[in-house]
Amino acid sequence: MTTLNINDPKYYDPFLKNLEDNTFNNYHTENCMMIVYNFGSRLQKQEMREIQKDHDQKGYLSTITSIARCYLLRDVLNNMEDKKLANKIKARL
Repeated sequence: MTTLNINDPKYYDPFLKNLEDNTFNNYHTENCMMIVYNFGSRLQKQEMREIQKDHDQKGYLSTITSIARCYLLRDVLNNMEDKKLANKIKARL
């Protein structure tokens, strides 16, 4: 049985591939949700739930919600300890 090692450079490959696929399919809010839930704080997760709720209720992303999503994503990525991983994520969005 293979064990996963978080320090293995390929550990995040499936996650990064999922981000790429979602970007290709225009699932940007879903990407933001995955990133925030994996790397964000409790408050950032709460904010992301509000953004997702607004997006789902309206069926589209309003300008102000889009700005909030962009700011939240930038905040999470800029505050990640693993800057190499943050850069890999940015490259797939």
